[in-house]
Amino acid sequence: MVLMVWVNDFWTLNSIPKWLKHATAGEDYLGFSDVIFPWFLFVLGMSIPFSFQKRFNNGESIFLIFKHILLRTLALLVMGLFHMNIEMYNTESSLLAKPIFVIITTFAFFMVWNNYPKRNQKMQIFFTALRLIGILILIVMYFIFIGKNYDGNIIGFRVHWWGILGLIGWVYFISASTFVFVKNSLLGIFIAFLACLGLNIISSSGMTYNIFVWQSGHWIPGNGGLQALAFGGIIVSLILIKINTKEAIKRLYLTLFGFSLVSLFIGLILNNYFIINKINGTPTWILISLSTAILLFVVLHWLIDVKKATSWYRYIAIAGTSTLTCYLIPYLCYNILVLSKLTIPIVLTAGIIGLLKSAIYTILIIGITWWFSLMKIQIKI
Repeated sequence: MVLMVWVNDFWTLNSIPKWLKHATAGEDYLGFSDVIFPWFLFVLGMSIPFSFQKRFNNGESIFLIFKHILLRTLALLVMGLFHMNIEMYNTESSLLAKPIFVIITTFAFFMVWNNYPKRNQKMQIFFTALRLIGILILIVMYFIFIGKNYDGNIIGFRVHWWGILGLIGWVYFISASTFVFVKNSLLGIFIAFLACLGLNIISSSGMTYNIFVWQSGHWIPGNGGLQALAFGGIIVSLILIKINTKEAIKRLYLTLFGFSLVSLFIGLILNNYFIINKINGTPTWILISLSTAILLFVVLHWLIDVKKATSWYRYIAIAGTSTLTCYLIPYLCYNILVLSKLTIPIVLTAGIIGLLKSAIYTILIIGITWWFSLMKIQIKI
């Protein structure tokens, strides 16, 4: 999450090293920014076996578990679709300037999905009212939205793609639902991983199929590849659960290293047929990104679980425990800055100095997230 906030600020910079940037559409290239989203989906997958096993152990019914999955998916889809449409917002034809629209919408997200204190029974009616007001605000924002498509035509609120949060929602829905059915079956999850990877290869090769087709010709939840990353994370967690003793630590690392190496090797072989590209969601991008995610996990596991080096983490822990809050705060900061009409000196937007500026900005976002948590403002879905 920290890295995501950092690289998401690169749009304010120029003259930074190419290897840090996203590859452009159709470019056979993997930049550092291109692996952050896959790492996020990988971690999403890793968390599923632990979080759902806790629900199983608590005796939660399948109905309640699927209710949780559906409500979380719906929340991510709603936020993702608003963010996607905001990209096409047309201030000239709208009642509100774009920054005001974004700020009001973001505040509504917090009103609807804030983790309100449950111990204070006297305030529950007030908290419920805040949720309802937030929902009404989003409904109003939906109806007053006016955008402009790539051809310059005026459009209303619609689905062009799902937005980053929407894609995360689809990934979560499919990977979590699958895990509920197969539970801790490594074979079942591996079959799901291969199925999604296969769909991604079919989609990337230009072949058509008759299920889950959207207007753009892509499988609704992200043409299979994004789900494969999450299933890869689930596989790693299941391996960790099965081989998680001090005596078996070498076997654990060899197994994970082997998984990473196979993923990298197949990705490089497929590069003879597909480019490595995030925007196009190619299988080469999926597999090579998965390989880096597994290696990074091994390094972090060794550092934290073996060497017990955890002190550095407390400074950024809030980004992991209030992840969605940390992701949404920049939408407030950027647009408040626009309304203030303050500008960043050019010297702070280029090269190493620009990268340091983005790093300081990231620290600021983490600080605001921490302050929000103290004020009991923390989105939980």
